[in-house]
Amino acid sequence: MLLIDPPAWPAHGRLWSHLVSTTSYAELHDFADRAGISRRAFEGDHYDIPEERYADVVTAGAVPIDGRELLKRLRDSGLRISKRKHERVVMSTPGAPWLPPGSRADVIASRQDSPPPNTVVVRAVVRSAGAMLVVERADGRGLDLPTRTVGDGEIAQDALWALGNDLGVLAEGATLLGYVRNVVAHPDSTYPWPTPTACFALFEFTAPGLADVAGTWLPSASLAAELGDRHWWALIDPGARAAGHVHP
Repeated sequence: MLLIDPPAWPAHGRLWSHLVSTTSYAELHDFADRAGISRRAFEGDHYDIPEERYADVVTAGAVPIDGRELLKRLRDSGLRISKRKHERVVMSTPGAPWLPPGSRADVIASRQDSPPPNTVVVRAVVRSAGAMLVVERADGRGLDLPTRTVGDGEIAQDALWALGNDLGVLAEGATLLGYVRNVVAHPDSTYPWPTPTACFALFEFTAPGLADVAGTWLPSASLAAELGDRHWWALIDPGARAAGHVHP
């Protein structure tokens, strides 16, 4: 079922409604496409609808409902995606094929200073002179960002500082771009991360004088071809969300 609450949320000089589906994200996207709603209005579990489009969306088939009831029904449906203040759900992949059955992968852009406490991996985004620093994946499956696992007894900040030391840059100036969150309720024997949630954070480092760092400087023009199918890519290239690029 498609639901919409009244325009009551102020932003950018106007009021906004929330459009949700209690059935599936696919139903929500299909309805939005038919109604001429841009994918840029998608916020992970809902579309933001400006007040001038409210009547059109109701006419197209969305059921009007008050905001509290809309939130309750969305939560009850299992399609509600939690996030912290100053965060945006870029995209979500229910039934992510690289995770155990029934799991979900969320890509969340963040303006917080620190990632969530259940962060298990940190990655470095290092740019210089029209290129980005990449390394070979340990499993031989192509290129990756410089990465460090959060060790036992560590927090994400410890791993971040260690990664900065590996690269020869100060982690003090690193900025959190966001994170990928695995939501796994029923892990199998092959799943190595904590449950029910595990986060994989991306930090952008300031990178003066990295000529001798281990790795490869990949030109910007080649980034999408080499990295565009990675699970974190939408945090680097927001345009990737429309293509649904989220892979491990």
